[in-house]
Amino acid sequence: MFLAPAAHADMYQDRLNELRTKFKASDTNKDGKLTHKEAKDGGMTRVAANFSRIDTDKDGFVTLAQLEAQMAARFK
Repeated sequence: MFLAPAAHADMYQDRLNELRTKFKASDTNKDGKLTHKEAKDGGMTRVAANFSRIDTDKDGFVTLAQLEAQMAARFK
């Protein structure tokens, strides 16, 4: 399916806003990063399933910046 550039940008922004909201809700200890457990317990099933790939610095946490980078790569 082809989307006009404006529609694609709107869809990306909507998904980004949703991601940020879910991240904030899942970050139960409010440290600005997610553990695998927080992602799983917070209903972020794709993040939990792909945790080791998203955790690019391999520190055992996923940050919002890492998630945003992953999402941007998917929307190219």
